[in-house]
Amino acid sequence: MADLSKPSMAWNLTWDAEWVTAVTFLGSSRRVAAGNNLGQILLWELPAKAGGDPPKPVARLDGHINVISRLTSSPDGKTLISASYDHTVRFWDVPENLPAATEPLTLNARMIEDTTRRKSNGAKVPPAMEAKVAVLKSTRTFNEHKEWVVSLELSRDGKTIISGDDGGHVLIWDRDSFAIGKRWQVKGWANAVALSPDCTQACVSERYPLVFDSGRHAAVKIWDAAKAEVFKDLSAEYKGMFFAAAAYALDGKTLAIGRGGELDGMNGSVTLIDPASGKKIRTLAPGHLSGLTDLAFHPDGKHLASSGRDTVVRVWETSSGKLVSEVGKSRGGQFKDWICALAWSADGAWMATADMAGAVQIWTFPG
Repeated sequence: MADLSKPSMAWNLTWDAEWVTAVTFLGSSRRVAAGNNLGQILLWELPAKAGGDPPKPVARLDGHINVISRLTSSPDGKTLISASYDHTVRFWDVPENLPAATEPLTLNARMIEDTTRRKSNGAKVPPAMEAKVAVLKSTRTFNEHKEWVVSLELSRDGKTIISGDDGGHVLIWDRDSFAIGKRWQVKGWANAVALSPDCTQACVSERYPLVFDSGRHAAVKIWDAAKAEVFKDLSAEYKGMFFAAAAYALDGKTLAIGRGGELDGMNGSVTLIDPASGKKIRTLAPGHLSGLTDLAFHPDGKHLASSGRDTVVRVWETSSGKLVSEVGKSRGGQFKDWICALAWSADGAWMATADMAGAVQIWTFPG
């Protein structure tokens, strides 16, 4: 059992092209995929033990032409699923034995470009960090969204997908056949979605981007997924709050929602809710400075990780609300780099985080 109180950075995987916006482990494998604001996706194969030089990416997945908003994987790790602002959800069959790595890739391209511009002012241009990668193409594309796909989650059994777009359309559909079981529309962006383990409930956090501080124009509702009807509207209780992330615990008895948006102070808090009643269980404190960005329950079902604009990940014990550990250090909050997304490995001993600064951090917890 991993000791979640003792995080240690294993590697900082440089990918200095744009914001890294999404990350996931592929099933129970040592493979990690990450996507960025340019629509690019890279794949790494991590060593069995931490230490040594950071591993370089082994594959690039070509197909998207806009921001990667979410990544997830089939339970067996053979299929990567990506959502994008290019209005598509793409599926990638990732073979155990990758094709030959023939495509050159510069991992610090943005830094080279920036220092080259400032060379006359004494800036020193760093040497290129080069890698060669295999190139994979998507095998299937879901085209039912006509707007930016901003949210995505795969059910625990790997059979059902919920996705939402910035036109307010929420779709629940079959991963294999693409058949749409239910669809409905909310008023704002379907900015964050979560599906209960038995697929009977869905939490949808809406955002109405009408003014800069759009967190004041938001809603959060629990839906009956079978009827496509609102089961509990939590908006009045959390009036003026925008929730950037939502996640159900593995047993379905706890729903976590995380407050995001452009916030002042330590207000990016996590609220735990009983999804059967819609009643608050507790709020986890302290919150993230300037807003929360993502949530992920640990595979043990007892812990929850939250990430924020303060570049910190917090690991919580959900039964007590105890803060178990802080992963990383704050770089100052708002616009000082963010951790955009996080993911646990299947065994719960590793964590990957997607950094606005252009990197993927891999953390390990001793067993």
